[in-house]
Amino acid sequence: MFAAAGPCASPSLSDLPIDLLLIILERLELPHALAFAAVCTTWSSAATAAGVPRSRTPWIMSWGNHVDKRLDERRRSAVTCNLYHPGDAVDKIYRVSFLKSSFVACYGASHGWLVLANDLSNLVLHNPVTLAMIPLPPITDFACVEAVYGSEGGNLENYLLETNSRFEAYRLGIWFYQKAVLSCSPSRGGDYVVMIIHNNGERLSFAKAGQSRWQVASTLSGGDRYLDCAYHKGRFQAVTLHGMVEKWDLGGASNGPTREVIYAARPYGGLGCILTRHLVSTPWGDLLQVRAILARHYPDGIAFQICKVDPDGCKGVVQGNVLMDHALFLGLNHSACLPTQNLPGIRPHCIYFSAPVIIHAFDWLLGLRVWGGVRTYDVKTGKFERTVPFCDVKEQIYGLFPSEVWITQNL
Repeated sequence: MFAAAGPCASPSLSDLPIDLLLIILERLELPHALAFAAVCTTWSSAATAAGVPRSRTPWIMSWGNHVDKRLDERRRSAVTCNLYHPGDAVDKIYRVSFLKSSFVACYGASHGWLVLANDLSNLVLHNPVTLAMIPLPPITDFACVEAVYGSEGGNLENYLLETNSRFEAYRLGIWFYQKAVLSCSPSRGGDYVVMIIHNNGERLSFAKAGQSRWQVASTLSGGDRYLDCAYHKGRFQAVTLHGMVEKWDLGGASNGPTREVIYAARPYGGLGCILTRHLVSTPWGDLLQVRAILARHYPDGIAFQICKVDPDGCKGVVQGNVLMDHALFLGLNHSACLPTQNLPGIRPHCIYFSAPVIIHAFDWLLGLRVWGGVRTYDVKTGKFERTVPFCDVKEQIYGLFPSEVWITQNL
């Protein structure tokens, strides 16, 4: 029943019961949930109570149109990003806006939350539906970063790195961070952990919910660097360029985090150059390593190989129905393996791929025009094709600084 102010009063949308609003939210996809939260304060409160919608469909968020503006345009109060669904027509675009001060770039998407770098190059957890924001420890918490203030007024002028390189405050984050992953959703109020890859992939650090300091877990040397991390069976796992796979226990041990090397680093023995490695936790309990390599004998010069990681190491390339009618979504997001039977427009046995940060293979990418943006790789045919419109900002500098991220199901 609606509450009425008089005998002739008409109910309004804001009078809908909260329980009904929550049921409606459960049936909405991400763009529609964003619109839902903007209708009125009552609906916004319902969206806040729901946390992140249990959207079935993966969406790609692109800030490519913002890349060439963020470096010189200082007057706008908001940043607008595009939302695409890989199964929709290429001209069907939704838009989502962020405060300019909170969005310079995005470095992760986990459980419906985004990990953004703000205009001070500090990381912030952002819920795009409820607009909740959770600041993470500042970038100056890292010993390699020093804030430089002006002599008058004490305003932050720039950051000074241990290499004596100087960066404007909003520019440092673009280079400093490579990827961020959450252990669980902050919407549930649990003890979530954020793990980040940073400093050109040479460092792995984490912060627990409510903590004000970053803790450096590992520093690599000798040309190796971290390429991906994932949360699998209660532990963070990380993989490096040279193929080392680590399992991390970030529990309450007095001596700090402990590391178990599942698979030692070794030079890649196959043909071609390693471009990326990703770790994916599957619904059936396996941990997969997916690597992209240069393969001139493949249709587009790129091949993806899938291996199973287990306590005895990384098994050889898996053949057959390795994805079990699922699809993989890889990139800056927390890697996802999703069933396709209830995902319209999503094809099984495919890898939906948004190019992550690539530094180690930059010279190779200069001559590889099929890299960058959002693409689909068919595991059976080896075809690597563009999925959504590609924003040609100097071809995204050939994938050096990506501008897309998958927002997948809030599991």
